[in-house]
Amino acid sequence: MNRQAVIGSVLFGILSLMLLFPLEGRAQEDRAAVRLWVQATPFISGEAGTGQGAPDYTDAFDTGLGFGGEFSWRFCRWFSAVGGIGYEVYDGDTYEGIAFDDLDVVPVYAGGKFHMVPGMSPWDLYLRLDVGAANLSSVDIRYGAFEGRYWNSSWVFLFDVGVGTEYRWGPWGVSVDVKARYLGAPDSALGNLSDADAFWTLPVVFGLNYHF
Repeated sequence: MNRQAVIGSVLFGILSLMLLFPLEGRAQEDRAAVRLWVQATPFISGEAGTGQGAPDYTDAFDTGLGFGGEFSWRFCRWFSAVGGIGYEVYDGDTYEGIAFDDLDVVPVYAGGKFHMVPGMSPWDLYLRLDVGAANLSSVDIRYGAFEGRYWNSSWVFLFDVGVGTEYRWGPWGVSVDVKARYLGAPDSALGNLSDADAFWTLPVVFGLNYHF
């Protein structure tokens, strides 16, 4: 084997080890991170109207799908500050002849992570909490010959708490979070008929992370 081949093999081996087993010093130095995420969000609870036979959110909409971005700063071994924005869409369903349009949600949030594993480990297990606001789109309905506005567009309070884990190789990482999320009630456009509850969802978030 010639010299170039030997040097190339050694460099490739070193690079592979660096990617698979990040050095402690580098892991400790990487405080900032960005994450691109995709999300599936089933509803947990909440009525989407008022009165006998009113639909639940699960009756009016399908599980939501979304995407977004997030920035975090790990300011000490145990804690990170987090901020992000996303976009989600919940396809409208038909309930007892009432056809609901899609519901779009734009969450804007800030929060923190409590890390339960030291920074030099390739695994990161954490608890997280976020607060913020979400824009709920207007929603129209159709029932026979009637077609009209059901909810007006509105901003509502957002809160979530959950658990997540990330696996890192070099500056990259993949992560998954599971959260219980509360969103405030939408703005009724039909008086009591469309006066809905605040609601809970269960976002399951998959992320691709880059640390620097």
